[in-house]
Amino acid sequence: MIKIVKVSVIVPVYNSRKYLKECIESIINQDLEEIELILVNDGSTDNSLDICQKYAMKDSRIKIIDKPNGGVSSARNAGILAASGEYIGFVDSDDWIQSEMYSNMYKNIKETGSDICICNYIEESFGNSKPITLNIKKRILLKEDIINELVLNMIGPKDLNSNSEPIMGNIWRLLFKKDFIKEYNLNFPINIHFMEDLLFCIKAFIKAKQITIDNGYYYYYRNNSNSASRSYINDIYTIQKNIFDIIENIIKGENLFDIAAERLNIRYVNLCIGSVINEVCKNNNIKIKNKISTIKNICNDEKLNQILRGISTKGYTFRKKTVLFALKYKFSIYLYAYYKLTYAFSRLLYIRGEK
Repeated sequence: MIKIVKVSVIVPVYNSRKYLKECIESIINQDLEEIELILVNDGSTDNSLDICQKYAMKDSRIKIIDKPNGGVSSARNAGILAASGEYIGFVDSDDWIQSEMYSNMYKNIKETGSDICICNYIEESFGNSKPITLNIKKRILLKEDIINELVLNMIGPKDLNSNSEPIMGNIWRLLFKKDFIKEYNLNFPINIHFMEDLLFCIKAFIKAKQITIDNGYYYYYRNNSNSASRSYINDIYTIQKNIFDIIENIIKGENLFDIAAERLNIRYVNLCIGSVINEVCKNNNIKIKNKISTIKNICNDEKLNQILRGISTKGYTFRKKTVLFALKYKFSIYLYAYYKLTYAFSRLLYIRGEK
């Protein structure tokens, strides 16, 4: 084991044998040699643990934590406790990284004395690669910029148009000062199995005094849940509302509600629209009348209706205006038919290779 660890890289592992070797090799072959790789086997039932052990025998920088299955948050928390590095990074076991990722990010965060460093990434989806750029011109963000440029855009986009996308709360594009994580006792919520990254990022960014941005595209994220082939998620409406409540409570606890209220409203409308779309996804085998009934319940959401009454649709696309109109006046059959056709068209483009 190396004496000085500059970066601890935490990788939760659960039945990851398909991509695990590529992931591990991309980390141990980093230009920055003073790293430790913490592989947290979270109760895998395939040969993932065997793969981890074989690499650990070859490289003393690899630590293995073998624990019963508790979910990705539990695995990451275990990795944080075991980390001995000055800084902490996270990689998902089906992704891989460029060899210069941690050397460049370590240099950046050390030079600027920041709590967190952020990089850009490449999204790989069914053979297509798409660069995802953090569209912020400053290299260093202080408190006000962190809130306005990062936190608000993580909560929700500026408006409801489909081309207005929030900044995704992805933990794996970040490098953290370990003392910063310890100072604010930052950890992943073990009772949450959806958007746990986002919750961690929002809490961390609010506490950060300074964040630096590295414009490199170092991380390769495999997105195997293309929107055109997305599977049905049971009870997503309730799950999303619970996440919303947690975010709202974090914002209120940090006295940021006044400046974040509009973004929270946009997030809430989007989660309702997403829940409607979920009803037309594949693998939802319930009867059509039950799907429409679920959409009707969403349309009757009291908070949604309150928000819709105060939203101006000026500047919105015609399609978005019709969706908001249908939500407001509870045209559940129209919403089902609209998104069913949209979903079918997206599938056709995907099959033909046009999307």
